[in-house]
Amino acid sequence: MAVWRTIKGLGLAAAVSFGALVSGAAWADYENALSAYQSASAEGLSSEAMGSRVLQAMNIWQKSAEAGDVRSARALGDLFSDEDIFEGKQELKPSKTGVIPNDPVQALAWYTIAASHDFLAFEDINPSPEEINARAYSRLRLPLLRGQMTDVQVADAEELVVNILSAGTQYDLERVGRMFAQGNGLPKDNVQALVYFYLARGNGRGANVAAAREVERLENLLGSAEVKSASDQADAWQPPRFRVSELSRAQENDAAELTDLEYQQLRAGLDRLESDFGAITRRAQEALRVLGYYWDSTIDGDLETKASRDAIRRFQGALFTEGLADPNEVSDADKERRRQVQTGRLSDEQKVELMRRGAGRKHPGSMHIYGVMLAEGIGVKTNGQEAIDLLTEAAAQDYMLAHYSAGYYYANGIIAPKRLDPNLREACYHLSQAKILGYRDRNEYLKKYCSFN
Repeated sequence: MAVWRTIKGLGLAAAVSFGALVSGAAWADYENALSAYQSASAEGLSSEAMGSRVLQAMNIWQKSAEAGDVRSARALGDLFSDEDIFEGKQELKPSKTGVIPNDPVQALAWYTIAASHDFLAFEDINPSPEEINARAYSRLRLPLLRGQMTDVQVADAEELVVNILSAGTQYDLERVGRMFAQGNGLPKDNVQALVYFYLARGNGRGANVAAAREVERLENLLGSAEVKSASDQADAWQPPRFRVSELSRAQENDAAELTDLEYQQLRAGLDRLESDFGAITRRAQEALRVLGYYWDSTIDGDLETKASRDAIRRFQGALFTEGLADPNEVSDADKERRRQVQTGRLSDEQKVELMRRGAGRKHPGSMHIYGVMLAEGIGVKTNGQEAIDLLTEAAAQDYMLAHYSAGYYYANGIIAPKRLDPNLREACYHLSQAKILGYRDRNEYLKKYCSFN
């Protein structure tokens, strides 16, 4: 994962915690998944509880691997090939969990992704020994695993690699192109390489310069018929609708029973948002007003007032009613359950949902907070493109903190299935606008690249 560089600004302590929010996410996800997997071997657990903990770990590893964490990709390779992920301690072999199939196709796909990981492309100039070892180990596993598989299985694994990566952003599409061009993890095929470089290239301000160079190189190398074939395939291409682990309904229910780690991550993320930006409760009060639940004329950020708690109860009641099979038919039992859930205090999940709905009404404060949630994966799946779209839309309303956050993410990028690549020109624009609106940036790193009058 990327080594994230801290941008100071909202007070030194706040900036440090904001940087930590980004830098520690991948490491924390991997370690939390490992803890969940290790806890599955505890004495006295039922087979159902053990399976649930394993599925919880798999879910976290999969999300982290899709976002670019090489250790998580290697862990998935180990799981699907029944390898010991405890570095020789063999406390719980995957085949003993009862929920992980021995699937060489998925194993080879994830090992291939880990083996082809490019630290520099992820801006990780100082990878940890564990990350380096994960890539090296995966490279050793590839020939061993391929030697045990049929040609059809290997081809299926290669197709799976393409599906996983091409569901991502321009960088992921470029990565597929390079793998085809170099024969690194995928069969060497310049036509297919050109297809994915076309897709990765983009245009305008968001153009991928590296992919554009590869397009030019391959167009000069290939014949006109091959170039036309690649162009036609790129025009007809559709992003895959893809999910790696198709769990049964029973398995999904089991996994849902063990979400402690996810709740801990959500709680920590919300705390850091409050610390970094302050007045999250004020944004909640504003969002409740925008959505029509808060009727008082006073916006003071106090969610404990009668007006605020009544507004929250209305919001909670609406959420409950929307969840009914037929919202127009509310039984007496439903009314009683609705009354019980109308506590007047927002749960962590309800805070995320409130920001999402406020953002949908174009409330700039909600758009900013929900944009950061999407960038960091706080209560929602990380999505770099949706995050920057929200932040820039809020910034267009002259919302100072949205300009700052947009600048931050353009400077550093967002590692996610829908990745945001760094763009210093956009970063400098938004940071300069934040300063014009009153934000005082004190970060020397950005001042090396951006000139503020």
